[in-house]
Amino acid sequence: MRVLHLTTEFPPLVYGGLGTATGGLVTALAKAGIEVGVLLFGPHTGSSYGEFRPLGGPATARRRRSAGVTIFEVPWSLDLEALVRLVRAWQPDLLHLHTFWMFHVARELRQRLGVPLVYTVHSLDRAEYELGAGPPQCVGQWQHQESVIYGADRIVCLTQSERELLDNYCPGVGARTRVVGNGIDDIAASARDCHGSAPAVLFSGRFVARKGIHELMTAIEIVLAQTAQVRFILAGGHRDSSAADMESWLLPPSLHARRAQICFTGWLGAEEMAAWYRVADILVVPSWYEPFGMVVLEGMLHGLAVAASNVGGPAEILRHRETGVLFEPNNATALAEAILHLVTDAELRRRVAAAGAREVRESWLWPLVVEKMHCVYREVVRD
Repeated sequence: MRVLHLTTEFPPLVYGGLGTATGGLVTALAKAGIEVGVLLFGPHTGSSYGEFRPLGGPATARRRRSAGVTIFEVPWSLDLEALVRLVRAWQPDLLHLHTFWMFHVARELRQRLGVPLVYTVHSLDRAEYELGAGPPQCVGQWQHQESVIYGADRIVCLTQSERELLDNYCPGVGARTRVVGNGIDDIAASARDCHGSAPAVLFSGRFVARKGIHELMTAIEIVLAQTAQVRFILAGGHRDSSAADMESWLLPPSLHARRAQICFTGWLGAEEMAAWYRVADILVVPSWYEPFGMVVLEGMLHGLAVAASNVGGPAEILRHRETGVLFEPNNATALAEAILHLVTDAELRRRVAAAGAREVRESWLWPLVVEKMHCVYREVVRD
């Protein structure tokens, strides 16, 4: 079986969970013996998430091979006929779409080549707007995404809660919908890089409202008012902004006196992020809307006690007070209480971290996820 993935993110071009998840899936499929290719789109070759433009005009694509994966780097302006010839020569058995902006390309390729189309819903733009207070653009974008959902041969949702949202938003697609979560690669256990006795609390992600970043800042004030024995690490923010920019924008004057206990790292690569996972003891995921939550798996794998909002992916991945701690979303007081429970109860923190590390290796490694995805592929090709 030959599967061609269509995406705007693929390592090392990663801007969030989409790129991490797509890269992990494709690599794991290749390791499982499935021939995989990637059609990586950008406004020009080798870039991502630029201005959307219809295909047309002179341009060239680049082809390279990495870790058993054939990667076609394609500019948006590539001539459509050239794109069809490129893909036809590779002879895929099915197309797997990860970015709904590329549906016009996927639809044309499906029609010309006569192969089925699978679409993974990494996030629902309507839910981004209604549940995650996303920008108004989400409403317009939802019309495009809805067309993909109704047009694909199979829709893959990452969690059961996302499937329920999809059933509500798009009646009639349930028979074509399957649930296959993301996965993660195992890592060798490494010694914790501890600096002093104060527990370290880590946040990793974009600094946007639906990730709960403002509730976290309020929770930090509550926690530090009750105990000085805790440090906070805020990793991420916005890709083109420095740590100093993020601190200036986000840190309220009321926390300036506690500046030494709050570290802004700026945007980090995978290896840099792994180093902070080794430093931290607790991971917080205070999202309002979280379709899956790759960061949850990362925290569990690195042996952190995970405290997350009781929504979406985190609520399905974690078991409260067994493999993680769940709290009410959009509630700074509940977030602060969850942090304080783990900070002040070292035994609970160790027990949850150890159970989470076992759980992620038993249920969420990529080989397990790949087999589920392979079942979807076999089914849609057969049909």
